[in-house]
Amino acid sequence: MAVNKKLGKGLSSLLGNKDIAKIDNPENKGLLLIPIEKIFRDETQPRKEFNKEKIDELAQSIKKNGLIQPLVVIKKDLDNYLLVAGERRWRAAQSTEIKVLPALLLPDDLDKDEISLIENIQREDLKVSEEAKAYQRLIEKNNYTHETLSNIVGKSRSHVSNLLRILDLNEFFLDLLNKGKISMGHARALIGKTPRDFDDYTLNKIINGKTSVRDLERKKSNSTIDDPNLIHEEKSLSETIGFKTKITYNKKGKGNIKIFYENLEQYNFIVNKLKN
Repeated sequence: MAVNKKLGKGLSSLLGNKDIAKIDNPENKGLLLIPIEKIFRDETQPRKEFNKEKIDELAQSIKKNGLIQPLVVIKKDLDNYLLVAGERRWRAAQSTEIKVLPALLLPDDLDKDEISLIENIQREDLKVSEEAKAYQRLIEKNNYTHETLSNIVGKSRSHVSNLLRILDLNEFFLDLLNKGKISMGHARALIGKTPRDFDDYTLNKIINGKTSVRDLERKKSNSTIDDPNLIHEEKSLSETIGFKTKITYNKKGKGNIKIFYENLEQYNFIVNKLKN
């Protein structure tokens, strides 16, 4: 197989033709040249979303300069390969004229999930939830401790532990964390909470970054959700009216009662009940 000039201006000079192996040579240990249609993404890899604008910019760079940095792959089956590292380059190359891509086979003694996670972390734009889920996957797969995993990915043990904790965060707040609307400190204070636990004013402050971590921690410590009497009252009221309710109050006894409904029909039913 001839070397495609589109692979990159410096590829041949850096590696030399003797290091470039054909994919039909079972003994090859050099750089593989793999048809782009024989490379597939790994559905278990951490990153799930890609910035289209950045992919387009990368594609323009590849068109101009070629693809210099090879992908890292493993064998999927006899003729196909699975991506371990380099999905952004693979995606960008698909909009160019490149027909084959340079790739290196991952050595058998390396874990593809670890390599994929490390590559994504080093790019620094991996979503918080994606990184946390990747940590959890490695812990479950290899029975790692938090300390062992922290050494592998080059992060502190507290960073790993805190990220794993946010997997218990409500999806609404997890989305705010991914978008940078709230910090990790906010997220830790919101674990175990749902949007329904806050009045509209407080929830809007959280969404718009107008509330501090200390305020959230204070609200959590002053929460009456664990009050057995209050839980009993909420349950009793819910059974009486047939809808979920939530009762909150402060130290002065001032509070509110929320009634939750699922659709307009239920709303009309509740309103008519209250009017009558």
